[in-house]
Amino acid sequence: MTVSDIGKIVISVATTELITCILSKKLVFQSESYIKITNQFNRSKFRRDKTATALATKKASRQTKPAQISQKSIDKEEKKLQRDNDELSGYAAEVARRHTMAAFYSSIAFLVLYRILAAEYSGKVVALLPFKPFNLLQRITFRGLLSDNVGSVAEAHSHWVAHGGGPEATIPGVANAAAAAARPDVTSAGQACAFAFVYILCSLSVKMMVNMAFGTKPPAGADDGVGTLIEAPQSQKMLKNFGVDAEDVKEARKAVGFG
Repeated sequence: MTVSDIGKIVISVATTELITCILSKKLVFQSESYIKITNQFNRSKFRRDKTATALATKKASRQTKPAQISQKSIDKEEKKLQRDNDELSGYAAEVARRHTMAAFYSSIAFLVLYRILAAEYSGKVVALLPFKPFNLLQRITFRGLLSDNVGSVAEAHSHWVAHGGGPEATIPGVANAAAAAARPDVTSAGQACAFAFVYILCSLSVKMMVNMAFGTKPPAGADDGVGTLIEAPQSQKMLKNFGVDAEDVKEARKAVGFG
């Protein structure tokens, strides 16, 4: 285990995210087409809000002065509000589509990074955990450390013990009695941590912090990702043509925590 290995993974993840943020901003979010569509979205949102306010005012006035505000006038405003909502959903979906595509290309970049680092750190212990993970987590922490000679964590531990153990023993392991004495909390080869687990932790922390600092967020109302795309009238028609109820899709997203 070396600090330089972990530092290299952290720097690689942070640098890749920073580069993708800069490229996305230059190529997508500062482009004329994106600026145009966001301006259209903001204007459409303003019109929708104005219509909604006018409709609410008319409904309130009708309750106090029913003779001055006809139901026909309210129905007309409701149809206008529906048209404004449909227009706004279309623009919101167009904005969300550009952010989704940028995120897709970013995912490809990180997939390439993962393959490069996985090849470099294959079979190499990059960290030692202060505890022995439970079996399910061990599938992640130990991923990449198994080989043809060592097919399971149990075999790795047996090999590790046979060679004297020690926190600096790699898999298949080397004797290191002095290091073992310095780290009495290391009692199992299962505490060895491969590259994949460190990479996942970096993706959930470093990558997110860099994105928050340098990434471009979609405007409010177009920031629900796939949910925004589903709300678009074109998407609603497509789902209907495939026999899928849009409300069922919304409920499914809520059930899995994306609603």
